[in-house]
Amino acid sequence: MDDLDCSSEGDEYFQEIARGAEESLVPLKEDLSEWLTRVLGEKITATGLVGSIANGVLLCKLAQLIQDKAVECQRAGKSIGKMPVKKLKYRQNAAAESFFARDNVATFLSWCRDIGLEDTCLFETDGLVLQKTPQNVLVCVYELARLAGRYGIDPPGLVKLEKEIEKEQQNPRPASAVKKKSVSLLDTEVMNVAKQCDFELDIRRVSEGKYNIGGKMVFIRMLRGRHVMVRVGGGWDTLERFLKRHEASKITRISRGSITTEAGESVPDDFFHVQAKYKGDARS
Repeated sequence: MDDLDCSSEGDEYFQEIARGAEESLVPLKEDLSEWLTRVLGEKITATGLVGSIANGVLLCKLAQLIQDKAVECQRAGKSIGKMPVKKLKYRQNAAAESFFARDNVATFLSWCRDIGLEDTCLFETDGLVLQKTPQNVLVCVYELARLAGRYGIDPPGLVKLEKEIEKEQQNPRPASAVKKKSVSLLDTEVMNVAKQCDFELDIRRVSEGKYNIGGKMVFIRMLRGRHVMVRVGGGWDTLERFLKRHEASKITRISRGSITTEAGESVPDDFFHVQAKYKGDARS
C-alpha cells in the first residue's frame, strides 16, 4: 500500500469520526430546540438551533429569564444560592457574524462567569458566532438548563432523565424489583442498536434502564421516544456512538519480554495494540 492509499484511508477514517460526532448532536439539538421554544416563546428548529442563537440575542434573553426567576425565588424566601442581578444589554438586531453579534455573545459569557459557571462549561465567542464548536455551545446551554430547573423553569428532556437517574442512584431498587419479567421497549431498542455495530460487545441488562456494557455499568434512557441515549460522565451520548467509541478504545498490551537499560535495569519491552473500528479495504 503506497503513501497515497494510507492517506486516503486515514482521511476516510477521520471523516467517519466527524460524521459520527455530528450525528450524535442531533438528539441534543432536538431536545434543546424544543426547550428554548417553550421557555422563550420563539420558534426554534433542531436543524437551525445553532444558527438561531449565533448572534447571542436568544442566549441573552435566556440569561435574563433565569435571572428574573431567581429573583422571584429570593423574594419568595426560597434560598437557592446567590444570583447577581443586572440588566443585560444586548443588540436586538445584531446581524450574523457581526461585531454586535460577538458583543452579544461576550455579554452572555460574562454573565455566565458572574453566576459561577466553570470555564469547562463555556465556549469561545467565535465558537458560536462562526458556529465552529456547536458541541461546546450545547454543553453550556444544558448547564444553564440545569440551573434554570432550580428556579422553577421546566427543564429539557435529558435534564429530567438525569434527575430520574439521580433518584435511582440514591434509592436503588431492591433485588426483587429488578428481576426481568419481559423485554421492554428500551431493551429492544438497545439490542437493535447493538446489532447495527460491527463489534461483538457483551451487553447485559442489570435492571430497567441500567446495563453492563463490556464491564462498564451505564444508565440508558429513551429520549423523545426515538433516541437511545447513554449517561456518560456529566453528559450524554447516543448508544451507537458510545459503542463505537468503547470498541475503538480497546487496547491490548503485548509483551515481548524485557530489555536492559544503560543503568543495568531490566524493564518490560511491551507494545500496545489498539483495536480501531475502521477497517480499510485490502489492497496489494
